[in-house]
Amino acid sequence: MNFKVQGARQTPWACGHKGEIWYATIHAEVFDEKVIEDAKLIVDSTMPQKLKTFFGGHYYSFVTREYLLNLLLFFHKEHGVFPTGHVCIVDRWAWDGQLFKRGNRWIESWAWRFIPRSDFRSPGQWVKLKKLG
Repeated sequence: MNFKVQGARQTPWACGHKGEIWYATIHAEVFDEKVIEDAKLIVDSTMPQKLKTFFGGHYYSFVTREYLLNLLLFFHKEHGVFPTGHVCIVDRWAWDGQLFKRGNRWIESWAWRFIPRSDFRSPGQWVKLKKLG
């Protein structure tokens, strides 16, 4: 989300027009500010914010980057390092995944979205993650 949401864990990010600060919601249980800032640097270099002129284009760019930020943070939480190589970012997928916490464990729930195969013609957007430094 590009605005501050009360009760949500967010990080400020200069993503708006003329460096306007937007707020990315963090879903991963990463609290180390250095790790979060490093993940934002990887996203900034891998997938720079696009400031589109058509309605919602800049917002779509931001939420895609927010998704990649959380992907990196979830990976770092589990493995202690950031991933390297290529990742594919898709906007529609057949399975709708939900992640929720029960006690100290994360529970995954997957449900079939019943989207016709003909709707899955997009190859997604492949990006090569840049390394820090």
